[in-house]
Amino acid sequence: MKKTVLASLLSLGIVAMATSSYAQGQVNFQNNNFGGTGPGDVVNAPVTFGMTATAGNGRSGTSGVLVGSDFTADLLYSLDGGSTYTVLTAANANDPSYPAAFGVPGATDGDSANFAGSFFGGVASIPGYTSGPVSFEVRAWQGASSFTAAQAARDWTGISAPFTLSSIQVSGQPGLPSDFTTMQAFVVTVPEPSVFALAGLGAAGLMAFRRKKA
Repeated sequence: MKKTVLASLLSLGIVAMATSSYAQGQVNFQNNNFGGTGPGDVVNAPVTFGMTATAGNGRSGTSGVLVGSDFTADLLYSLDGGSTYTVLTAANANDPSYPAAFGVPGATDGDSANFAGSFFGGVASIPGYTSGPVSFEVRAWQGASSFTAAQAARDWTGISAPFTLSSIQVSGQPGLPSDFTTMQAFVVTVPEPSVFALAGLGAAGLMAFRRKKA
């Protein structure tokens, strides 16, 4: 009898460990969801140009206008209260729409009828999540293959303010993926040319100082 009980407890422990190891949180990776997954759930956090300027790749933008379908968004998540963030490299095995595109294909800047300023990336799985709060940041960029590459090229980039959900849906449990109900609208910008000019002057001055010292 004791052996049977012990075997059962060990079996339950193994199952629990396996469940914990493979648990994933699930969120709707989109910033525009008026239907929501529960009573009162509404998401409306559009991305707009934060300035009137031209990026390094020649792409122009006008302050306050919704970004078009040539922009892309990806997701960072934190399971430790925002101390460290991890870039989500893939939404899930069945969703090729990540990183997510903005609007419908061909949507131009400001084309709200075709969802400019809004991205729709389907369901994203958050590895290692089992329960409790989880924090997120969303990044948007245009012109390059990644956010980091766009920054280096002086293309349009932007990142949302961190936002936290008290809990999110866990895969395998009843319920629908969670919405980004606490996400706020954000903007994309390009570095001012003056910043690069000042950096160049600073480097030139430093070289001149070294030569004089030598």
